[in-house]
Amino acid sequence: MTPVVAVVAVLAVAGGTFAFMSARGGGGPAVPTGAVAASHSAAASPAAANADVCVMLDPDEAERLVPNAKITSSTDDNRNDTLVSYVRWTCGWANHDISYKDVTRSREITVNVSRYQALGTTTADKAARIQFDGEYKQYRYNATVSNKEHYYSAPQQFTGIGDQAAAQYQWTRESDKYWYSFGQGVGRVGDVVFQVKYQAGQQNKEADVFSADTVQSITEANALREVKGLLGQLARSVDAWRSGRPLPYHARPKPSPTPSPSPTRIPLPERCVALRALAATLVPETEGAAARGREGGATVTQCQWWNDAMPIAQGRVRWRNLRIAIHDFADADSARYYLIDQRSKTKFTANGGIGGIHWGRVDTLPGFGQDAYGQAIRQRTDTAQSNRYEIYAWSGTTVIWVLLGGSDRPAGTPINAPGSVLMDQKEATAGAKSVAKALLGQL
Repeated sequence: MTPVVAVVAVLAVAGGTFAFMSARGGGGPAVPTGAVAASHSAAASPAAANADVCVMLDPDEAERLVPNAKITSSTDDNRNDTLVSYVRWTCGWANHDISYKDVTRSREITVNVSRYQALGTTTADKAARIQFDGEYKQYRYNATVSNKEHYYSAPQQFTGIGDQAAAQYQWTRESDKYWYSFGQGVGRVGDVVFQVKYQAGQQNKEADVFSADTVQSITEANALREVKGLLGQLARSVDAWRSGRPLPYHARPKPSPTPSPSPTRIPLPERCVALRALAATLVPETEGAAARGREGGATVTQCQWWNDAMPIAQGRVRWRNLRIAIHDFADADSARYYLIDQRSKTKFTANGGIGGIHWGRVDTLPGFGQDAYGQAIRQRTDTAQSNRYEIYAWSGTTVIWVLLGGSDRPAGTPINAPGSVLMDQKEATAGAKSVAKALLGQL
């Protein structure tokens, strides 16, 4: 392999993401080996050293594509290499847990900006062109090897975006286990190569964990449209940065965090007063307490009956805890989506345990409103020792939550006493169901 081809091949692998590239040894005189190992050109300019890729995208567009993103950045300084010299800056915008109605959405943008330096007889611009050409050849090659599990679109080239620009769409799927798609693009302005990847997908919240059931991933047309827009933004920013001009975009100011208002203590409301007789059979000798606040677009009324010092036989005391929360939404769809959201989180922990807490299976509860589920939870932690049963039920514009749990322990010890005898799970389940039925009957 001649030294020129060696430089081309190393640029192809070290300077970018592609792994396949055809290089031809003929067509021109060989460059003496000593030229390849020549010393680097002058150190990178101050502008290059201070590049901030995270402000090279339109912040409004970045927020549209990846709402409430976690933004991360890194730098790879490869200027001490004897074959290819560049600095690469990377910025990522990611949010893989976007709650929208009955689905969870995933969004991610990754941007790489690499500035090349002259090395030997290879100018900085030529090194960048080699890198871009290698990426584009990889796109063209990919398009020839699509199969039933991997698809690559024909690459698109764009005029008017920097000196060169291209994009490609791809998806990967493996039966019902995996489904993933994204658009990617590459562009060049002078001695700078920039790359972008945009991924978007969604899945029903109640789909089986770790399956591709109900997954929807970004389409080819949408992915290429968004990647083209991102390449245009990067080209404008890179051009300004190389020329020493202010970047066309500015980071959005971060809003000051708004603390959520704490629930306000209120007298026991009518819907909880109506439960007093039943509550007294489950948690004797307590009048109950109540609070009201706002949470997730709903007015939430909470009531609790607690007694952790009921004397029983042989110097032991009993603890019982009954809690309810009534979430009143503006419309039935919002209430239904809230129930779906809660159940999807419950399914994630079902039949599992961590740190002294074990979650049981998710029980479907027919006859409890329009939709309902329950779950048994065993807890032996430094906070408390108990068995409990929790229920979520949806009816109209309201979702209710009911918890009943407790344990027995030696008198004079706290509710986390290691010797506690946990409440019978059947008793906790039956009691929680009786409260849920009574509460739903009022709605």
